[in-house]
Amino acid sequence: MIQDSVSSLLVTRDPKLRNALNYLFSVALKHHFEASDCLKDLQARLSGKDAVFVHMTSKCTQSLELITQAKSMRTAPVVIVLQGEKADLGAQAFLAGADDVVTWPCSLHELAARLFVRLGRPLDQTNLPIDKISWETEAYIAERAGLTLSEAQVMRVLYHRDGQIVSRDELSLALDDRPWRYGDRKFDVHVAKIRKKLSDSFCSGVSVSTIRSSGYRLVTSGDDLFERG
Repeated sequence: MIQDSVSSLLVTRDPKLRNALNYLFSVALKHHFEASDCLKDLQARLSGKDAVFVHMTSKCTQSLELITQAKSMRTAPVVIVLQGEKADLGAQAFLAGADDVVTWPCSLHELAARLFVRLGRPLDQTNLPIDKISWETEAYIAERAGLTLSEAQVMRVLYHRDGQIVSRDELSLALDDRPWRYGDRKFDVHVAKIRKKLSDSFCSGVSVSTIRSSGYRLVTSGDDLFERG
């Protein structure tokens, strides 16, 4: 996570896009994220935002006006337009003031990189951790299982250590920036809920178990999770 948190606003009616970007910013990057499905009365919510994502699947005068409004603010946020695969809105979006236009769906790593470049943030492991784990797969698991934000944060740490035991102390340091305190059952409660939700959604494809006196272990079947049900 970077030292200065980025505050982002997404304007969309697409729940899958909202869930994916919520996972990207709130879970993977631990930044502040809001979403709205309405283009009206957004002035107050635009204030103080570092970035605004506007989802456009067809020409929408209100969306273009929102872009212009955001870029006319005294401290203007970076505006990135997410257009549908069959849309051709780039020129109109740029003319309205957009800083970038991206076709959605796209790589979450790439979307974050594009934002940080336009914010003038360095692309390093501190700001944008790059590893072999697919953020899209993480977001898909969290969405399909209906994990809460706290549960998704725990699942992410376990998923990155797939098949290995993760101690309560490791979870506490990763999520709360402090050592685990004996008697704190917070993670036991989270893991119990995560276990049931994963079992209901993926059967044996993704499972998490409690290892007595050691911690927790998440195991994936190795199959393509996107092909499941």
